[in-house]
Amino acid sequence: MTAPALQRFALNFWTLTTSKVLYRLVSIGVAMYLARALGAGVLGAYAAVMNVLTLFLAFADLGVTNLVIKDVSRDRSLAFTYLDNFFVLQFFVGLALIVLIMLTGVLSGYEHLWLIALAIGSAGPFFSGLSNAYEALLNAHERFYPFAVIEFVCMLAFLLGNGAVVLAGGGLVALIAVTSLVSLLRFILGAAWARRFDMRVRLRFSTATVRAMLVAGLPFLLINGTHFAIQRMDILFLTWTLPPERIGIYAASSRLIFASLFLLSAVGALLYPVFSRLLHQQPERARELYVRGTLYLAVVAGIMAQLCITLAPVIIRILYGAAFAESAAVLQLLALFIPLFGFGLLASNVLMVSEGVWKAVAASVAGLAVGTILALPLIARFEITGAALAVIAAETVAATMYILWTRSALQLTPNWRRLSLAVFSLAAPPALLYAAGLLPGIVLGALSLLLSITLLFLSRALTGTDLRELTDMVRVRRQGA
Repeated sequence: MTAPALQRFALNFWTLTTSKVLYRLVSIGVAMYLARALGAGVLGAYAAVMNVLTLFLAFADLGVTNLVIKDVSRDRSLAFTYLDNFFVLQFFVGLALIVLIMLTGVLSGYEHLWLIALAIGSAGPFFSGLSNAYEALLNAHERFYPFAVIEFVCMLAFLLGNGAVVLAGGGLVALIAVTSLVSLLRFILGAAWARRFDMRVRLRFSTATVRAMLVAGLPFLLINGTHFAIQRMDILFLTWTLPPERIGIYAASSRLIFASLFLLSAVGALLYPVFSRLLHQQPERARELYVRGTLYLAVVAGIMAQLCITLAPVIIRILYGAAFAESAAVLQLLALFIPLFGFGLLASNVLMVSEGVWKAVAASVAGLAVGTILALPLIARFEITGAALAVIAAETVAATMYILWTRSALQLTPNWRRLSLAVFSLAAPPALLYAAGLLPGIVLGALSLLLSITLLFLSRALTGTDLRELTDMVRVRRQGA
């Protein structure tokens, strides 16, 4: 990347990741309150309701967000036409989602309190969908920081709202209501900030344009929806088979894992419009970015997974208490999802912004199909561990197919030698130390991380040049530098 591009990437990276870190911390704090003060049953109910809401949230934009970012990043003149039509589309989709959310709760046999929580929470996907129209246009212009700042403000509102609920001794419905109010605030702030960039909705739309956007957005909808479903199907299947207390034990770990994806997701979101532009204008630079980016994301994801595996009992004890000790084993297993997600992230990105978008659809659908087929029998055989196994199997299939399709469709291939060395450097130390008698805990975590970092550089999976490049990517320099 050039110096101005690095400057922009660093600014976007820090504003986006900082807001997401703080949001995740508050989210984990809510889970801690539910687990410690109200018990695993209430945590399970909260996880079940939020699972339905976030599952439908993945379908809120019908895949049009990715289409808008891809097209506008290449041709800025499309911005205003897309904004007007996208906003109207999101309004009607939001109304439909409210109906679908309630229908899901009724058909799933949820109790009366859960249905009330779903009714209140359904406002969240509605207002989030409206704010999507503004966020997509800003992201297409590679202006991520406005919504990063908005996310930070919303995080504060989320913190204050949940803090008030906790102090008042509130429960499920009050906590869900906070999420809807935060979504409303996000929409109001997004609309106000977009006006600063002369992005104002004029409520002018064309039925033909909306229909064309829906057709073009279909593959993105399938990719986003199915991959998001992979991350949410575990809780959904568990609600059909196990009591809330068991769901709460599982959710204690799964919420941590999926919340930890924020860093990888942020990098993927930042590079999505970059890949769209480079594949169209400078394919060689796109190829180079893909090779280096895949390696870097795999290393970061591997380190995150290693820490979760080696520190699992400590993490669970600190966050949830001794009553949730069983969650540690689930956390260790689900930690494998992180490197699988990181490994396939850029491959799915480049497929989505290229002519290989339907190949990305095939990979994501295949992963979901495998997870769905395996989920119920695995849960019946291994209970909550079976749900984790189904999720891991689904992501393994999806990530593998992303990589293979990227190679066949775009001739983009990761550096397998360096990737293999990185995997060995991260997997060998904890395995050997555990075999030598060290149990999961702070000592195993610290020694494993130290040895892995040493091996990464001794094996030359990473070099000094890589370290300098990573530093440049995340360093915000003065404008005149």
